[in-house]
Amino acid sequence: MSYTPRHKEQTRQRILQAAAKLFCSNGFDRVTLTQIMKKANMTHGAFYAHFSGKSSLYEAAMQFATSNGFWARNDKQTENNETHLKALVTRYLSWSRSDKEHPSPLEFLVTDAAHKEEKVRQAYQACFDSLVDRLAGILKKRGSQEAEALAEETVVSLVGTVAIARSFAQPLQSDFLKRAQERIVNRLNSGLKNSEPVEG
Repeated sequence: MSYTPRHKEQTRQRILQAAAKLFCSNGFDRVTLTQIMKKANMTHGAFYAHFSGKSSLYEAAMQFATSNGFWARNDKQTENNETHLKALVTRYLSWSRSDKEHPSPLEFLVTDAAHKEEKVRQAYQACFDSLVDRLAGILKKRGSQEAEALAEETVVSLVGTVAIARSFAQPLQSDFLKRAQERIVNRLNSGLKNSEPVEG
């Protein structure tokens, strides 16, 4: 049976969306192709029509998650001051939320950053770099004189906070996240002293 290019692309997108959700929640090693295809409601045969293996899917899924993540979808709003940096920080630190459509790249397990497979490490690094670049662009537009360094510091803080918070039970988890949010927002404010404040 022959499928149209549109159908093939829709199939690929379904696989990517399912994979992104699972990888973002569980990391590379704890997700199987069977789980991904079950979530996509498709067969293994459909998988191999689009991807050569799990690593190549991970790479594409990370690009998909980054391109469709919260910061990516709100760049224009952020530039127009409708969404503030404080809201972005708050959103990313709410890692336990159920964002069914667009999983956050900051939900990736940090273990993927040091994975034994180079392709997995490179995909994680590319996603991290993309987040830093996006945030640096926002900070530059806000007048930051240290946009790149501040963006990298912020993303590192967010990733580390999410990774550590996963191990805490309530109410420690909520308290930890609240303190981290205050620290990160204060640091962003200090880097934007002569420009628009983070709060809004």
